[in-house]
Amino acid sequence: MKQINHTLISHPLLGKINVEPLNVAQHITTISHWMHMDYASFWGMKGMADVKIKDNYQTLMNSTSEMAYIGSIEGEIKFLIEVYDVNHHEIGKHFQPLTGDIGMHILLAPANIQQSGFSKAVMEVVLDFIFTQLNAERVVVEPDVNNDKIHRLNQRLGIRHQRKITLSNKEALLGFVTQKQFEQAKNVNHALHNSKQISDGCDKAIAYTKQLSLENWQRVNLELVIKIITEFSHERLIFPEKTTDGCYYLTTENKQITYRFEAQMLPLNHLAINATSLTKTDQNVPATNVSDNIEAMSFIIEFAHQLNLLGEKLATYLEEVSSTLTSSCYKIAKSSYSATELATQAFQVIESEMTHGHPSFVANNGRIGFSSDDYHQFAPEAANTLQLIWLACHRSNTAFHSIEGLSYQALINQELDLSEQLFFEKQLINKGVEPKDYILFPMHPWQWKNKLVLLYAKEIAHQQIICLGQGNDNYLPQQSIRTLFNLSDNSKFYVKTALSILNMGFMRGLSAKYMAVTPAINQWVFELVSQDQTLKALNFVPLQELATVGFSGSYYENEQLGDTPYKKMLAALWRENPTNMIGKNESLATMASLLHLDNNGEAYITANIQAAKIEASEWLSCYFKAYLTPLLHCFYQYKLGSVP
Repeated sequence: MKQINHTLISHPLLGKINVEPLNVAQHITTISHWMHMDYASFWGMKGMADVKIKDNYQTLMNSTSEMAYIGSIEGEIKFLIEVYDVNHHEIGKHFQPLTGDIGMHILLAPANIQQSGFSKAVMEVVLDFIFTQLNAERVVVEPDVNNDKIHRLNQRLGIRHQRKITLSNKEALLGFVTQKQFEQAKNVNHALHNSKQISDGCDKAIAYTKQLSLENWQRVNLELVIKIITEFSHERLIFPEKTTDGCYYLTTENKQITYRFEAQMLPLNHLAINATSLTKTDQNVPATNVSDNIEAMSFIIEFAHQLNLLGEKLATYLEEVSSTLTSSCYKIAKSSYSATELATQAFQVIESEMTHGHPSFVANNGRIGFSSDDYHQFAPEAANTLQLIWLACHRSNTAFHSIEGLSYQALINQELDLSEQLFFEKQLINKGVEPKDYILFPMHPWQWKNKLVLLYAKEIAHQQIICLGQGNDNYLPQQSIRTLFNLSDNSKFYVKTALSILNMGFMRGLSAKYMAVTPAINQWVFELVSQDQTLKALNFVPLQELATVGFSGSYYENEQLGDTPYKKMLAALWRENPTNMIGKNESLATMASLLHLDNNGEAYITANIQAAKIEASEWLSCYFKAYLTPLLHCFYQYKLGSVP
């Protein structure tokens, strides 16, 4: 076992950490004191004579296959690590060791003062040390099966527990982490820490209004009014008229208000409006005071009759429009990348930077139901992570469906670390129920807190639904808001859950009834596409929705309710993750990114084309071949997407 005599490691939270070999004579008094404390019980030395502890560590330090190191901050010992050659340890009998495998144990000093993130930071230092100083290819761990705290900590550092094993002194979980997995997890942890520091750095009540400056408000209103005119005229809801000088005007039914603008009429009755040309005149208001007061909500009220928006419907739509404007202000106010910078960023950075939402819907960021807190936590542009709430739902009311070849247990093994599965199982046993009678069910934390706890109280009381708490993985909301990307482990599936907020005109629920047939439909489409020679030649592969869960049988299933959002509150699905499909020199971005403009009005699509270093015509040709050709082929060859 390679020995490092002394190394100094820097960490953004801990500062300078000195790591050196354990000096038994010098350090054993401190280490023995730790071993006798309750928190160190999993080391199995509590109550052991100090002389015996000393002998154990003297033997360890004399070994050629083991080493112990202590880590100090400002001269005070803060942790002990043991590293060992797995080929000379009983753990090596439970898996096939690889060259560069190093086993590891860690013990922290007792916490005199609670420091947020201290344990995770120490683990980062230790793994950095083992990978960079001891040249490990992979770190192997075997924590006690009941040590739930270390299991959670391990996961946050990229360690994945594979299975239970029996060692001479304990039942343990066998876990592994490569340097690549660790670096990915560390990057996520640092991003989360920085995000939390930013959010904690100012008063929330003030922060919620910070983006609502007059300049931002006028800008987003002008942009949205242009979109309203463009979309509603395309849909033949309003009818701009062309003047003799080539401009357009749009007048309210009472002829009191007129909007004028320059525009080019594109195919499909689509107006390309010159933003600087848009003016508004009102017979009852001086002209100098009107053009600077172009507002989307005023426009909706002025044309409400033509748009068939009256009474409560109008009020609801105005709320969605106002919320959309507020989110637009937030998007342009937050620190963001230029289009050129964004063209080289990772998939999830691009996803959180999008400014324009759905291209056709005007009120595309309504999100009615979210509080200001919720918006800053769960909106994709806020780029804050969340942990799923995991429920256990009784099989008598819960249906699991999947594509062929994907069992329920295989899915759970893919999505939940073994330590999480065992932790959830213990909770169910402690509640006096049989774990095999339940299906594990992921749920958006907003949905659990704001809807399910209140509306499924009966089912919770009867233990048909049992809340198991948060999972360990961090997810980022996508532009579709209820679809979540696993940031902790990019190889895992997307998760999509019911989220009963009103967005783009309807409640974003998921139906348990529809979830029952979703995987079968996806498999049929996938097999159809896979056998098509034209699509194979284009390397076109649809992302499958692989598995679903849905809970039914509550009061809300009563036929007297009809088809309501109350039937769509408790369902979820898992979708394939495209990061597992990209090849060398390929990157990911959703098509929504092609609408993105940075704060200087520069287009992401232009920067993307420039980054590709090819002509725009060639780039567009490649894009249409990748997207439009398969779409039209599926439509005309198989009638996919058509309505009977």
